[in-house]
Amino acid sequence: MELRIKPNPKNTWPLKGLLIKGSHVKDWIYEIQSLGLEIKKCKIHPVPGITPNTIWGCFILCDEIFDARKAGKNELCQQISNNLFIPERSTISPLLSEIELEKLAHSIPILMHPEFGVAELSTVVDLAEITQTPTIHSYYVNKPVSPIFIPSRVRSLEVKPLSPEQILKNLEENVFPKHEKMEEKPLNIFEKSKLAVYSLLFNKASDKTKSADISTNKTGFWKTIEGAINSVFKNDGTWAERLQNDFENLEKRNQKQINKLMDLFRDNPEEALKYAIPLDENGSNRGGMKQEFNMSKRWGDLSLFGSRSSSGGGSIDLGDHYNDLRKQYLDTAQSFIEKKQYHKAAFVYMKLLKNPYQAAVTLEEGQIYTEAATIFMKIGNKTKAAECYEKGNMTHEAIEIYKELHKNEKVGDLYATINMRKEADLFYEKVVDHYCTNNQFVKAALIYRHKMNDANKGQSLLLDGWKKQRDGYNCLCNYFANIEEINLLKVEIDKLYQSEVSPSNSEVFLQAIQKEYKKQNAISDHLRELAYEIIASRLQENPSIVSEMRGFNKNDTELMKDTVRFKVGKNRIPK
Repeated sequence: MELRIKPNPKNTWPLKGLLIKGSHVKDWIYEIQSLGLEIKKCKIHPVPGITPNTIWGCFILCDEIFDARKAGKNELCQQISNNLFIPERSTISPLLSEIELEKLAHSIPILMHPEFGVAELSTVVDLAEITQTPTIHSYYVNKPVSPIFIPSRVRSLEVKPLSPEQILKNLEENVFPKHEKMEEKPLNIFEKSKLAVYSLLFNKASDKTKSADISTNKTGFWKTIEGAINSVFKNDGTWAERLQNDFENLEKRNQKQINKLMDLFRDNPEEALKYAIPLDENGSNRGGMKQEFNMSKRWGDLSLFGSRSSSGGGSIDLGDHYNDLRKQYLDTAQSFIEKKQYHKAAFVYMKLLKNPYQAAVTLEEGQIYTEAATIFMKIGNKTKAAECYEKGNMTHEAIEIYKELHKNEKVGDLYATINMRKEADLFYEKVVDHYCTNNQFVKAALIYRHKMNDANKGQSLLLDGWKKQRDGYNCLCNYFANIEEINLLKVEIDKLYQSEVSPSNSEVFLQAIQKEYKKQNAISDHLRELAYEIIASRLQENPSIVSEMRGFNKNDTELMKDTVRFKVGKNRIPK
């Protein structure tokens, strides 16, 4: 008897086998994983090819029935008996009984297929034997440092300032001049005697220029004895010039210390700063023993805001020179400003004139915002400090100060500049709540519309203000002005007229549509008819409302006359 496989339109027996074509085990494993089969629950039998020592593929035997929809490109097999399998959509001819089928394949699974014939599936593939687990080597990965993020678009720019303490320290150490002592010594007894003799021969010129040098002239006594002296020294005039120079040097050293400081400021203001003495704002002294001003008195260890001087107790007696010295300081500061040397000008104001506010203003003028803000904070002017931080792009520092000052709208504006919309809207909401509490609905609506980009909420607030009759005219005018589409505006006006206009607010509504009428657009005629209707409805209660007709008929002179006559009672309709 010859057993054949014939095509059949449907499967007669359960599908419990799967054929995977391919001669490599790795292909089989790949297909098994892609089909979602558990390898442990499957038996894999190699299928021989039609030529010796070749592999056609593999046959997978599974206890469960295969889902034909998930087989993919692979071929399913029917299980005719315990150990006999044929391809799907086929049958055998002739048909055999179960006993005959059991005898045909009683111990070894047999697969019948038209492509390779009858194959005994006596071998089971042990994947553990033919696969090898890769050796895992220990390794260390060097992770590179994250690169600097370069944004494609810059949304905000901020400057991170130093701490106030560091800023003040930098001013002291790197900007303000260091204190020094004048090396020039006072005259001793011998030098004073020489100066007394010289004063008989020379005197200071009356036309002395404003400089640190002293100009001298010869006295009449010198001219009397000059001839005799020249005859003795054989007309050699060099010794006379040396005497005159020596007199000028002694006179300069004998000059009052305060005058020296004034001359030094005029001649070399930067050098003079090293020897300058601070002045009280009101010109008063601190009390105690008064001392003469000496160029050895230094400002060097005075703090930015006037700690004790290194000269010890007591005060400096400036006599009549206080105002002159103060004027000289002011002129010097102005000179530094003109030269754009703002740090030095600020030093004069803060150290010498004891005016830290003007020092901070000077630094602000020079766009030195960090130092200016620090000084403003030191003297308690938080508003100016916040402005300086804002101008210097130190946004977060400015925000913190504005928060303390409860300037919520400003805080929201600054958050918006650095693209922190969530935080900005939080503070804008506080501003809106404040305006609504105070019945300032127009201002609240402007915040919503222009700063929070929520025009709908802005319109709702304007409508709420109109309904509550809190600045109703301006609320309604702004509400209408924000509707750009003319047809939509007409619909909205009619809607409000039908649902919201009452005797208590009709006149305000009339004034608002009159403002829209003056724009002379496509709905002007409709607004005029609407106005007539409102005027007619209110005429009995308020006869003077008739004058509102003039706003809708500027060129009708007769109508203007009629309204005047009606108001004075000549043509009034009886009630």
